[in-house]
Amino acid sequence: ESFSGSNIHFALQRDAGRIDFEGAFDAGRGAGTFRFTQNTAFVSALQKSGRQVTTDDVLRLALHDVDQAFIASIEAAGYKNVSVDDLVKMRIHGVDADYIAGLRKAGYDGLSIEDLIKTRIHGATPEYVAEMRKAGYTGLSIDDLVRTRIHGATPAFMQEVRTAGFDKLSVDDLVKMRIHGVTPEFIRSMRERGYKDLSIEDMVKMRIHGVSPEFMKEISSLGYSNPGIQDLVSMRIHGVSAAFIKEL
Repeated sequence: ESFSGSNIHFALQRDAGRIDFEGAFDAGRGAGTFRFTQNTAFVSALQKSGRQVTTDDVLRLALHDVDQAFIASIEAAGYKNVSVDDLVKMRIHGVDADYIAGLRKAGYDGLSIEDLIKTRIHGATPEYVAEMRKAGYTGLSIDDLVRTRIHGATPAFMQEVRTAGFDKLSVDDLVKMRIHGVTPEFIRSMRERGYKDLSIEDMVKMRIHGVSPEFMKEISSLGYSNPGIQDLVSMRIHGVSAAFIKEL
């Protein structure tokens, strides 16, 4: 239920300090003020580690619950003198000591903080690495792992493509297929029209230029049976449509 009330007080206690809130709620919407009191022991520990922090820095650490235990665990994992900005980003995205250890065990040691965060954002987790290895893709770079996640070139997609007759494709080819819509359904539709030996490059070109099964059917109905892929692509590039042919 929506809450309403005035003269509301509550506090958020964190290792970095305490945030006291005061205000009112109307139908579940709140407004008011807050006061932040730094934990001097926490600030002193940061300064001793060489970090010069402002009140705003400490407030951000409090809001995102970056405590001394978290900082110590990150340092124990091999990441010393991590900036406040990076500590906050790691906390936001769930890059903790366990996650770092998981990637290290999966074969990815000494990653930059940027790469660690990138893998979390896009789901290139230790579990995903294991799935990719099971699919036959080992030793991939972080960028390749992330690209496959961004574009959906996942082990599930690889299995579908394998069933359609394309096994052990490169990450580049799989990503291009996903970007341009070369799906297993598209591959099957091309085979049904008699194009059984198309390369991935051919099908990517066809998708880029709009050589669809529908376009091929229209062209075929006008007496142009099974034209070459390059001819079909050229027709689309230069606007040679079924309507144009009928006008000649």
